[in-house]
Amino acid sequence: MPPATALLLLPPALLALAAGAGWCLRPVAPHAGRPVTAAAAWLAIAALLGTWFGGGRAAQDLSAPLPVAGLPLVLRVDALTVFLWLAVLTPAALLLTFQRRTASRAAVAALAAAAALATLAAGSVAMTAFGLATTAGLVLVLLRQEELAGSGAYWAALSGAWLLLAWTAVVLQVTSGTSAYGAIPVTALQLPPAVLLAAAAVLASGLLPWRTWVSEAWSRRCLEAGTFAVALLVPVGFSPLVRTYAVGAGQLPSQQLNVALVALGAFVSLGAALRAQSAPSRRAFLAEAVPLGGGMALLGLGLGTPLGIVAGLACVAGLGAAAGLAPLSADARGPLVAAGVAVLVGVPPAAVFGGWLLAEQAALETGTAAGFAGLAAAVAWVVALAAAVRWARLPVTAPDTEAAPSPRGAAAALAVALAAGVGLTAVLALLVIPAAAEVMPPTGRLARPAVSAAEILGAGTLSVSTASGGWASALLGGPLVAIGLVGAVVLRAIRGRTEAAAAIAGTAPEPLLPMPVTSAPGRVVERIRAVRLPDQYRSLFRPALLERAGSGPPWFWVLVTAALAFVVTR
Repeated sequence: MPPATALLLLPPALLALAAGAGWCLRPVAPHAGRPVTAAAAWLAIAALLGTWFGGGRAAQDLSAPLPVAGLPLVLRVDALTVFLWLAVLTPAALLLTFQRRTASRAAVAALAAAAALATLAAGSVAMTAFGLATTAGLVLVLLRQEELAGSGAYWAALSGAWLLLAWTAVVLQVTSGTSAYGAIPVTALQLPPAVLLAAAAVLASGLLPWRTWVSEAWSRRCLEAGTFAVALLVPVGFSPLVRTYAVGAGQLPSQQLNVALVALGAFVSLGAALRAQSAPSRRAFLAEAVPLGGGMALLGLGLGTPLGIVAGLACVAGLGAAAGLAPLSADARGPLVAAGVAVLVGVPPAAVFGGWLLAEQAALETGTAAGFAGLAAAVAWVVALAAAVRWARLPVTAPDTEAAPSPRGAAAALAVALAAGVGLTAVLALLVIPAAAEVMPPTGRLARPAVSAAEILGAGTLSVSTASGGWASALLGGPLVAIGLVGAVVLRAIRGRTEAAAAIAGTAPEPLLPMPVTSAPGRVVERIRAVRLPDQYRSLFRPALLERAGSGPPWFWVLVTAALAFVVTR
């Protein structure tokens, strides 16, 4: 293995080593697991940035000489991989640092983060499916360590996602002889495998107009495992969809699929905004922050234009900020948390605002149906802003939950989100645009030009410029941050204790837009869950009953097996 490639694979190795060290230190240092894993996460970020920018930013490929589980091990560390690694590592480092975790839970969390990084670096659809199954399994262990109930929706969604990826890998292997992203012929990416990849991304990232496992993670008593799962798996879910553009030489195989993704993204954002404005508690409001940004990201990626890809990836960066900020702001009080809530709903100058505004501009510039979808997403944005005003009157904690506020964590996450927004042009130039260029080659099937900084950044790289307008992120964000800090200091000085007590003991105000339609998907899901199999068929889904049924005479099962083999081979 070349030394440069070995250094680029250092982040997942650091997290895996930290997981092993934290686990081994449990008998002698029970509280050492969390600081060890948190330090490893921050060190992984530093090592990744230093290695990537200090090594010339050249893509590196790794192919193992021997297959792994019958599949060729193909890893690729390029600009897209580095960007997605940072989108996962940043919230993971914040949560590992400021959330309460035992040594065993911290070790499993670090191991799950290492598996997520390896999945993002997978160079084939087959290895992506294998990595997603591994990551989802480790996160499921983390969820069950914390609480046995409340993981059914997560298990169903992630199982469906990796099975769809495995199905796609088989289809591509049969039709083209390989499932490696860089080796699949453009003509092999037909509509069926592209639809399967998009469906896997939708399930893994929770991109549906109703409540998914991403929102339901906030209904648990503790927020540590569920919110950590969101921080890891939502960016991992977007990865196959982004890589699909690289396979298709910068395009999806059907324009109808682009339209469907754009429409779904708009509906996801609108559904999350409507649920946020009728949230009964602050946790229920924060639960919609990631779905709201996820819909915006899907809208941008579905456009299929250079600006759309850049906007979608910028929204994924905002998702990382939201996944790290929202859990650390839960159940806390004060102007700092109020500022964090404003950041989550797209108030400038945070990274969330920049990604959403780019997605809106990309949709309007595309025109036709995408323009109407952009208008629907703009409506969702306005509704979310109005819901943020209602947030101050919501109860601090939902019933039957354990509060775990982290003011220092909220401050650190807010600083990261604001810094990325103020320096948005630097983030775009150094991370987002190179990542988009990996999936938008110089010439696509319709000779579409590649993504370049000139299309997104203005003169001097101080402003973000598009055909529909632009803004200088540093000149806009710097004064806004200064004004916000002054306002926070003044508000803290004049704020009375009566407001905090009223917020804790108060009840949820009426929704801004009472719409009974928003609860319809929940009622449908409850009815589906109420369906029960008859007793005589339950043994098909209960291994204990199958084992009991199979404890009969051995000769009987030998005859049954022989008869089945005879019937199948005829």
